[in-house]
Amino acid sequence: MSVKPDPSGFPQRKVTEVRGVSAVQMRDVQRVAQEEFGVDILQITENAGRAASLLALAMLGGRGRGQRIVILCGGGNKGAAGLTAARHLSNWGFRIDPIICGVEEEAAFMVRRQLQTLRYAGILEPADLESSEITVEDQLADADLVIDALIGYGLEGAPQGIASAVTQLSLQAARPTLALDVPTGVNATTGEVSTPAIRACTTLMLDLPKRGVLEPGARQHTGELFLADIGIPRSVHERLGVSIPGVFSEGPIVRLRR
Repeated sequence: MSVKPDPSGFPQRKVTEVRGVSAVQMRDVQRVAQEEFGVDILQITENAGRAASLLALAMLGGRGRGQRIVILCGGGNKGAAGLTAARHLSNWGFRIDPIICGVEEEAAFMVRRQLQTLRYAGILEPADLESSEITVEDQLADADLVIDALIGYGLEGAPQGIASAVTQLSLQAARPTLALDVPTGVNATTGEVSTPAIRACTTLMLDLPKRGVLEPGARQHTGELFLADIGIPRSVHERLGVSIPGVFSEGPIVRLRR
């Protein structure tokens, strides 16, 4: 099945209309939203996962017909968003293969919570937590779409350990990939590309555009660009001087034209 890296139906903005932020600025936004405005990380995760699901749905033609989606999930908040997307996409008629990259007990609370929900829903099987290189290769080879939810904007340097191995397997499979926020291996602030690094056909940035994703040198790894509102109040952005007023006036997901 063909995948549309730039599906129609979303409002559009020029990249020049938005201001990119660094990883440090994004970390401040999230901290203020949670500590001073009472925005729960569960809300942020749910909104991010649903936005990713809606874009994946559009990329796969707007209807779930049993297409296979492999979701590469790390142990942080980006991984939790990927697991949230797994639940939505399963509801919409897609076959979901979550690949968990790490030890569950060492994952963030939000990841463990999403894993528990997926178990109860029958979406996550015991074998999903015991993937080998061969099983991951097979899953990726059969994927209509891969979602990169490995490592978020906080990555400094190249991915390590299991995340590095899974990134390399994904590159070898060369399946259409939707990256959440920042393709794994691309520096969110500078745009520097590490080895290995995910090659996405589409990147969905969350809340605010990441400066590194907008850099021309990262384009081969970021593909088409989209931006999603994940429910952080505009007043948080305004307080920190990183506001992008009017970008979401037509809906919660916008396409950014270069």
